[in-house]
Amino acid sequence: MPQTFNAARAPDAPAFAPVPSFGLDATLNDAANLLRQGRKAEVLSALATLDPNMISSPDRCHLAGLIHVGAEAWAGAVPWFAQARKLRPDFVDAIVRLARVLQRLGRFEEAAAAFDEAEKFGVSDPSVYYNKGLVLHALGRNGQAITAFDHALRLQPAYPEALRAGAIILSQSGNFDGALKFLEEALRLKPDYFEALLDRANILNALKRVDAACEAYRTALARFPGNPDLLNNLGVALIETGDLKGALEALDQAVAIKPELVEAWLNRATVLMKTVGPDAALQSFDRALALRPDYQAALVGRGVALKELEEFDAAEVAFDAALALDPESAHARNNKGVLQLLRGNFRDGLENYEYRWGCGLTPHNQLKFPIPQWQGNSHPGEKLIVYGGEGLGDALQFCRYLPLLAKAGIDVTFFCRSKLLRLMRGLIPQVRCVDDLGPYERFDSQIALSSLPFAFRTDLTTIPSCTPYLAAEPALVSKWAERLMSRGNSAAFKIGLCWQGNLDPKADPSRSIPLAHFAPLAGTKNFRLISLQKGEGAAALAAVPELAIEMLGADFDAGPDAFIDTAAVMQTLDLIITCDTSVAHLAGALGRPTFLLLRKVPDWRWMLDREDTPWYATMRLFRQRTRGDWDETMLRVVDVAKALHDYNSGLQTLRSAAMM
Repeated sequence: MPQTFNAARAPDAPAFAPVPSFGLDATLNDAANLLRQGRKAEVLSALATLDPNMISSPDRCHLAGLIHVGAEAWAGAVPWFAQARKLRPDFVDAIVRLARVLQRLGRFEEAAAAFDEAEKFGVSDPSVYYNKGLVLHALGRNGQAITAFDHALRLQPAYPEALRAGAIILSQSGNFDGALKFLEEALRLKPDYFEALLDRANILNALKRVDAACEAYRTALARFPGNPDLLNNLGVALIETGDLKGALEALDQAVAIKPELVEAWLNRATVLMKTVGPDAALQSFDRALALRPDYQAALVGRGVALKELEEFDAAEVAFDAALALDPESAHARNNKGVLQLLRGNFRDGLENYEYRWGCGLTPHNQLKFPIPQWQGNSHPGEKLIVYGGEGLGDALQFCRYLPLLAKAGIDVTFFCRSKLLRLMRGLIPQVRCVDDLGPYERFDSQIALSSLPFAFRTDLTTIPSCTPYLAAEPALVSKWAERLMSRGNSAAFKIGLCWQGNLDPKADPSRSIPLAHFAPLAGTKNFRLISLQKGEGAAALAAVPELAIEMLGADFDAGPDAFIDTAAVMQTLDLIITCDTSVAHLAGALGRPTFLLLRKVPDWRWMLDREDTPWYATMRLFRQRTRGDWDETMLRVVDVAKALHDYNSGLQTLRSAAMM
């Protein structure tokens, strides 16, 4: 009996019979009708019965892909466009659609390959090259991306989106002027192009051209009134200009329009810290954290506000919560270090304070020498460069460490600001002070001046406290002594005053003291008040003419060298009374009797709950007992100043009697 055999299936034959075209068309038509009705879920259900591998028509596969795109089922569209391309390799529209869907899905390598494939067929649609450029940019291939954008612009010169995309790459590469030109051309073509308006303003702000940035944000707001993102960014720019009132108004509008805009709550809190106070700021930080509990910047801000409210343990908890999210956060480590230093924990505080360099607040490694940072080990003969890039007060305070380096046998060069060079040359001769370096200078190591306390492993018992370590020039001391003697009562108790520090809104304006609070001093018998104030602070005297405070004349420290005359005048005074500014550090470094007036929670270097400071032996601290209350503080200052005057007068009487 003959055998019968089942026919073997060819290896490339489909497992199932192809879908008949009439049934496929009906399914596609039903899905298209459902899509027109907005019934997207039912669209996908209708198409779920179809397998693209079973379809032999490239056009029908293409249509199925388009229906998936219409239903926003991007992943579902991929196999349909891929099958259309497979069935008709030169089906350019299917290839482009596949590339766009892959782009939408973030599958950039596959998308780039699909765009390359489409380009081989001579596609002339500028949007293809524009989107290819976006994909290449996402892959970090910026050179190829620029080429793609250029191709799009050759095909369509008036293409604002391509211009903006090119601007983004130019700005990321540091070519900000080129980026601004691209954006300006995009806006000429499309004046209401929101993203370009925002980008232009943001670039200006990043370039610190804050006035131009504010104007750009306002121009954008004129076209998009009440846009919360624009209002938020305008607020940030206004903070940089010092217009805190305007910044708060913009940020208030932003959170009123869009209460979920967490960045605006953070920025609002920052302004409130500088204006209303930490209580109000804390509420805004907490609103930000309610919206985003893992918002590290808001946790750090909350810690700062709690520190100002003297809730130190709670502040440390907030900083630790921020560090739990990112243990190497420079912002959190720096602020925790400041808190630790304020509380007298120098061991941990100085280590964390080193993270200030990562916050962008101080110019670290200004010289950028390819040499190691000095770690505190003394090697006689080692050539060390110390650079000072922070405030004048920091330079005056921490230059005390330079003689210690020289005495350890280290060859020290201090690279300092030109204006401080003359004063700093009053240090011991072994410390070389310069403001410029020759082309053949070579050093073994480098360190920032304000990092020396950490490198020396300074604690409360090892602060170099020997003063004076700076000196006034004798000729200038004689000059100013004669001038003061000729202008007023030489027998009076001469007090030098400084009431205002740095006006930069990024500094701490609460350190300054409104001049009117000095009235009790001005009304005290035998007190002769002499202004040591420079700059805008000196102009405040005109507003309170009833205060008898002498000005030292237009030539007082009018030259290029900072503090040369101030140091000389201080040598002729009986007492210096000052707010927390560089004048205080100069007085302390000169070893002059100094009363320092501090806000309730001061800068870390003055610590807490003490009237003396290990930094300066001749300085006495007068702290606010209630936040913002300078009047009560000044009454204590007057009482102690009177006692010092009486003591000095008694001492002078005894000396006179002894000489008779």
